[in-house]
Amino acid sequence: MNRVKWFWLTVMLLFSVAWAAPSFSQPASEGEAILVGRISDVEGQLLRYVPAEKDWVATVKDAPFGLDDALYSDQDSKAEFIMPNNTWLRTAGDTQIQLIALKPDVTVVDVASGITRFFARGSNVVIQATTPFGYVMAQPGSAFDLYVGDQSAEVIALSGKVDFVHDATGGKYEVVPGSSSIIADSKEVAPGEGNVDADWDDWNVDREDLWSKRLAVRGQSTNYLPAPIQDDAYALDENGSWDTVEYEGRPRTFWRPTRVGTDWAPFSVGRWTEWYGDNCWVPDEPFGYVTHHYGNWVFVNNYWYWAPPAVGVSAGVAPVAGIGLGWYPGRVAWISSGANVGWIPLAPAEPYYCHRYWGPRGIVVENPAAVSININRFSYVGHAVVIGQSSFFSVNNYSRVRITNINRTTIINNFHPAPLVNNTVINNYSGNRQRYNFTNVNVVNKPHSTVMRRIEQNERLSRQEGPKFNADAIRRNVAGTKQGSLAKQAAVQPPKITNKIVPADQVNRPPSQVRFQEKEIKQKTRPAREVQGQGPSQRTGQERQPATMQPGEKGQAGRQGAGQERITPPRPDQRGRQGEQAQPGTMQPGDKGQPGRQGLGGAVEQGQPGRPGQMVPGQDRGNQQRLDQRGRQGEQAQPGTMQPGDKGQPGRQGLGGAVEQGQPGRPGQMVPGQDRGNQQRLDQRGRQGEQAQPGTMQPGRRGPGGAVEQGQPGRPGQMVPGQDRGNQQRLDQKLKPGESGPAPQGNQMRIQEPQKSRTQEQTPANKKKTDDKQ
Repeated sequence: MNRVKWFWLTVMLLFSVAWAAPSFSQPASEGEAILVGRISDVEGQLLRYVPAEKDWVATVKDAPFGLDDALYSDQDSKAEFIMPNNTWLRTAGDTQIQLIALKPDVTVVDVASGITRFFARGSNVVIQATTPFGYVMAQPGSAFDLYVGDQSAEVIALSGKVDFVHDATGGKYEVVPGSSSIIADSKEVAPGEGNVDADWDDWNVDREDLWSKRLAVRGQSTNYLPAPIQDDAYALDENGSWDTVEYEGRPRTFWRPTRVGTDWAPFSVGRWTEWYGDNCWVPDEPFGYVTHHYGNWVFVNNYWYWAPPAVGVSAGVAPVAGIGLGWYPGRVAWISSGANVGWIPLAPAEPYYCHRYWGPRGIVVENPAAVSININRFSYVGHAVVIGQSSFFSVNNYSRVRITNINRTTIINNFHPAPLVNNTVINNYSGNRQRYNFTNVNVVNKPHSTVMRRIEQNERLSRQEGPKFNADAIRRNVAGTKQGSLAKQAAVQPPKITNKIVPADQVNRPPSQVRFQEKEIKQKTRPAREVQGQGPSQRTGQERQPATMQPGEKGQAGRQGAGQERITPPRPDQRGRQGEQAQPGTMQPGDKGQPGRQGLGGAVEQGQPGRPGQMVPGQDRGNQQRLDQRGRQGEQAQPGTMQPGDKGQPGRQGLGGAVEQGQPGRPGQMVPGQDRGNQQRLDQRGRQGEQAQPGTMQPGRRGPGGAVEQGQPGRPGQMVPGQDRGNQQRLDQKLKPGESGPAPQGNQMRIQEPQKSRTQEQTPANKKKTDDKQ
């Protein structure tokens, strides 16, 4: 009898559970948590495409950047994005990007136009950046710039190597720091100069300096945050404290904001916006992003505390201090009553109803009307934030319009709970286009409709190929791609870009009736500097390089760098440039070198002894480009300062700290190893990267890779193999017509040209001519 009784009780229980929850699923084992990136900084106007409305809205700092999101930056805008898989990227003006895939081991971003800088900071994350001309694959620890124009794109490696796969030819091209860039159009690929836009690079330096300071301080918050959100530890350290309190019968350590008012509550300083069907919280506090999208808020001892994510916690376990590591639009329950609407912060064990599965304890709702919710079961029903419906879409900070004279009893007796926000919660919710706003900014200029084609194409790609993206598959595809063959250097034109932002009333006009503004994608250029792909916090001791200056153009004012050192602006005259510690004739025989100067990293460089007219090695570390004929970047000596038989300059210390040793030479000799990864020469007299003029010799110098290249003996007027490793093609007149310099070494993209062998050069006849000249 007992067995029969238990049988029927079990059947009734199962039946009741199935009947009570036909409208939602518990996807703890059906789906994986969705990774969502973050817009960590915005300067200017950054527009977000709203597919449901086929329109654009302005987005803001601390807004999400997730799957299929398409953004377009205004002409003078810049933005920074941080992904939880340790991918960082930044965009300049006139840039259109779209997120195709975001997983723990891969980030796929489409760059339709503009300038973007990528950092692959994760130890196992691969970046794939697609363009209309091909895609870039970057391995962990690498960084690169991507310039995408209307008819071509340029790839510049800044750290580690990256590979570019060309759509038209199917060829693969390797790009390494300090070497040539590549420029690709719809037909072929050619080497580029490798120069970056100076203003863009300066802004990146500022961001890197800021993050270096933020991440250099390892406060208490680092000990409590999971690795994917540890970059936000600085915000918690600056705005609150970690306290140990009694919770659920045992002591636990939670974070409490200390720079807020006594009546402060979570989800009150900011606003809601609909994003992927669910209402997403857009915070207006420096600590708001991580504390409102990860973990949970708990109310203990009359204070609100934030419980960080509990790694490894699943949706089916007993109540704990925090939920699993998942991103949520905003873990609240919704209530409404006539003209008022409100929301209740959820305790860790309480379910979160949503349109799509975001993470642990998420319940996907198919039919909201069939979901029955008992309002008494919410732990913090008495702490609900209640506002008038008219304020839901019209303000950016609900703390100013919050209704305060409402208590638990009033809410239980007069408000109705709802799993989601819809027309039963807010009147005419589905017909109100303001529900997609991230801020109350009226967008008067928007991208032209022609940009929609790329967005819609990427949306189809994301649905079809997105689930297949993984790091191993991308690596295999690139590894199996044939090596491409470069065209001549001038075969592909550098990128030019058209600003597609037009007045709103011209968005749907035919392109022939719209005046688009085309411009060079780089306004002022300078050689690319090597950065740390593992993150801005790794970068120290590197000074800015100057932009190339046009005749009659004034230099820019110095900008403040790390360590509070003011960087001196370059001078356009011949008397003294930034970083030149001695001018010809300023040092007498036996004089000591200039005193050491302090770099951005704080290290002091020591001066070396010298002779009249000599520039002393060690003083010019990280120096600005010289613009006159007497001394360019890297020139330690001027013509006439070395006599036959003189020894080379003392070794100078590179950025890595290793000392490079000088080599002996004779007048007129250019020593190999000096010009590795140097920039293209632009005149006949002396260009950036020429270490010696006729009659001088220089020591070997360390290249970007860190290896020291040793100089080799030579003859007057000779270009010695090894000098131009990874270098740009020379365009000056030092080479006779039809004659080419030595081929770059160690570079996949080098242009193969015939050159004389050393055996042919060292003939007795040639040697005699040399001795006669001496």
